[in-house]
Amino acid sequence: MTTPPIDGSASRNGQAGVAPERCLDPGAAGLPPARKVVDVAIAALWRRTTSGRAELLVARRHADAIRGGLWELPGGKVEPGEAPERAALREAEEEVGIAWDAVVTRPVPLAIAEHTDASVAREQSVRLHAFLVEVKPEADARPLGTSEVRWIDPARIDEFEWPPANGPINAALARALAMRAAD
Repeated sequence: MTTPPIDGSASRNGQAGVAPERCLDPGAAGLPPARKVVDVAIAALWRRTTSGRAELLVARRHADAIRGGLWELPGGKVEPGEAPERAALREAEEEVGIAWDAVVTRPVPLAIAEHTDASVAREQSVRLHAFLVEVKPEADARPLGTSEVRWIDPARIDEFEWPPANGPINAALARALAMRAAD
C-alpha cells in the first residue's frame, strides 16, 4: 500500500491534532525494566451509512491466535521505524482489505493503553496505539487476516467478547463515536 506521509497532526476538521487518551492498566504500572513492551497499532474503522448512522468494523481473531476467538479492531505490531499511524493503516489493509483509497480522514489519535498479562506465553506486555479512521460508506471489509468481520452499531460494542487490553480503547471509542453521531 502506498500512502502519503502521516504525522497524526490533522484532526477530522483539519485542526491541530488531538492528544490521545492515556489508559494505563494497574498491571502495567510496575513493569520490571527487563520486560519488553510490544507496540501495537489499532485502526478503529468506522463509516457513515446513507441514513447518517455510524457503523464500526469489528473482526474476530483466528481460533489459534493469542486470545483466539475474541473480537478486535484491526491492528498489529508496529514495525521498527514505522509510525503507529502508518502501521494502523497497513494492518487495516492486511487484515480486512481496507486500503488507503477507502479512507476519508487521516487517522485521529484515540487512545494509548498499556496492558500486561503474565498468563500469555509471548507478548505479555503491550502498548496499544488506537486511531479513529473514517472510511467511505461503500468500504468493503474482508476477513483476510481474521476469521470474520462485521460492521456493527457502535452501541453494540459491549455485546462482543474482547481481550482485556481493549477495555479502555473501547470506552474511548464509544465516546468518540457518540460525539461524531451528534455531528
